[in-house]
Amino acid sequence: MRIEAIGINHHTSPIEVRDKGSIGPQRIVAAYETLLLSSNIEGAIILSTCNRTELYLSPYQHHETTRLRDIFASLTRLTGEEVASAFTLRDEEAVSHLFRVAAGLDSQMLGEVQIIGQVKDALTQAQEQNAPNTVLNKLFGKAIEAGKQARHRTQISRGAVSVASASVEMATRIFGKLDEVKVLLVGAGETSRLAARHLQSAGVAGWRISNRTHANAQVVADLLGGMAVAWPPSAEDLAWADLVVSATSADEPVLTTRLMKQARKQARQMRLLLDLAVPRDIEPGIAKLDDTYLYTVDDFEELVAANLASREKEAQRATKLVDKLVEEFAEWYRENRVAPTIQQLQQVLEELRQQEVARSAKRFADSDQEQVDKFSRSLVRKITSLLIANLKKSALEEDGLQTARALTMALVTDDHRDDADTVLEKLDHELSH
Repeated sequence: MRIEAIGINHHTSPIEVRDKGSIGPQRIVAAYETLLLSSNIEGAIILSTCNRTELYLSPYQHHETTRLRDIFASLTRLTGEEVASAFTLRDEEAVSHLFRVAAGLDSQMLGEVQIIGQVKDALTQAQEQNAPNTVLNKLFGKAIEAGKQARHRTQISRGAVSVASASVEMATRIFGKLDEVKVLLVGAGETSRLAARHLQSAGVAGWRISNRTHANAQVVADLLGGMAVAWPPSAEDLAWADLVVSATSADEPVLTTRLMKQARKQARQMRLLLDLAVPRDIEPGIAKLDDTYLYTVDDFEELVAANLASREKEAQRATKLVDKLVEEFAEWYRENRVAPTIQQLQQVLEELRQQEVARSAKRFADSDQEQVDKFSRSLVRKITSLLIANLKKSALEEDGLQTARALTMALVTDDHRDDADTVLEKLDHELSH
């Protein structure tokens, strides 16, 4: 098999290194141009998300590990020391890794649903640059299938397994659909951003962001398509919001009962407040106000623990499913190795058939020509089908490539000697692994 993978993720590298290793939309085209200039790379796909940057290659010959690291470094802003922490995988190990990624088994949050969309996007981006070959197109297509099956046939993605995602689950319970819900985000740190991503996926109606450092609030506002407001948030901001999500590092409560009472005088709609901070951002007394629901981290812990235990159990089922799909891909790959020989076989036999039909045309009446053509096609089709079936069967065995090589040499004709040499070269590449 000729598949390689190299990359960094949350297992191998801290977030600062992952940020440096990211290959964003502005750099993806140049990265593919660099890869496709290599004489040893037949196909390439880059998977770059917030938690991982991984490169999948289909080389003519496997690269040495040091060369693979050099290639990866040339696409990123990583130092030699940082690239040294990257994982390298080959062949079925690389296939298994990608399938596990797509299935959510390798995510920081077990069963993450966003990753399958990111795998699809990576394939689409690569195809736009004509970067993947047949093997990588098949590999990523099968990985997407693995991701879909893991979610449809198991419950690995069911239930919130982080405080941020649990908060969104709680909001859905209170409001139902969130497409008319306006959100005030208090804080612009990692927890707030994660909660915002979940809420954005749910399609909330609008955003206001309040943060001690206004520039950080503006960054998040730009990402969400919202508006950065003053710190601390005003009674007007609270009156505007249906849902308040607060996650700051403040020592004292940011949202007071007095402030909320002022907000209620301006607008009396039902409000949900989610306090994701430790220590608390929201004064407990707010929960006593009419039509106001307040939930804290403690309220989510039991829900998160139960859901996580359930996902870990489902992960065992998903792993078995992924292992089966890895074997299916490996079987396809072994059969596909003899595809050039099959193509040559079909081409040579069809040309021989046409030559013999033309040579014998004068021996038959014009009214019989159609029957002669049908007979010759049927005969060649049966011979070809038998040879292909046995060739594919032998391809699954250790000496299958030798059989394909012998057949290729047996089919060499003067008109197709160059084609045969190309087929033999491909088979020799496979035999070298």
